[in-house]
Amino acid sequence: MWLWTGWKLKRALRRYGRDRELEPLLRGDWRSDRDLAAFFADVEERLHGEEITKLRQKQAEYLALQNQINPHFLYNALEAIRTDALLADCPDIAETTEALATFFRYTISNVQEDVTFSDELDNTENYFTIQRCRFGDKITMELELENEKLLEARMPKLILQPLVENAVGHGLEGKLGQGTVRIVVENSDRTLFLRVRDDGVGMPEEQVERLNAQFAGDGGAAPVAQRGGIALRNVNSRIRLMFGEDYGLHLFSAAGVGTECCVTLPLRFGEA
Repeated sequence: MWLWTGWKLKRALRRYGRDRELEPLLRGDWRSDRDLAAFFADVEERLHGEEITKLRQKQAEYLALQNQINPHFLYNALEAIRTDALLADCPDIAETTEALATFFRYTISNVQEDVTFSDELDNTENYFTIQRCRFGDKITMELELENEKLLEARMPKLILQPLVENAVGHGLEGKLGQGTVRIVVENSDRTLFLRVRDDGVGMPEEQVERLNAQFAGDGGAAPVAQRGGIALRNVNSRIRLMFGEDYGLHLFSAAGVGTECCVTLPLRFGEA
């Protein structure tokens, strides 16, 4: 039996070497050898998974292109507004306009770029400058950094700002009185932890469980409609597509107390 199977396998491999066609090799009848059948079934499953991942990445790139606006027109318009504000002696308006221009430049250009945490923090501070134009002194942002070296940790672009936006829009906006967003950055030997905490309105336990279940089983289903679901799920999906299911988002929250969104990423340094 093995002689026949071995001869059949060698013939299939020679054909693959000649034609470079993988399909006949995978679709061959290997039932006579349980180990070979299991091996080729596993190869086919892995290849199928890679195809799905590539399709999702292409879809994300297509949506990013579809939603682009003309950046040069935007930058020029904002610079004109900033200049007028300075001439009119309105430094607060000039500062907000400059922050908005810088924020859009970072957000729109090179979406697939790998950046440092310092880059992400600068972009988030620009976002917060824009929000202070709306909320004034009602909101504040604080940073707790375990090690300054983590400023150079590398990560995908647009990870931090959506989490802070979620904290402001869904945690602090509905709160009476002042509110704070605290960014906590920690690490283990191989993992980077970004924690974004707010002392806002919080969420009920069942909603937190539902969102965490969505994050843990993220496989391309329709976006959830609950608090921050779409923005947070976008971040979680990108992380899991790039680094695998060991990484992503997890929520902790209590109604009337606040919310923490914890992001886990592989700890990486050096050039992208």
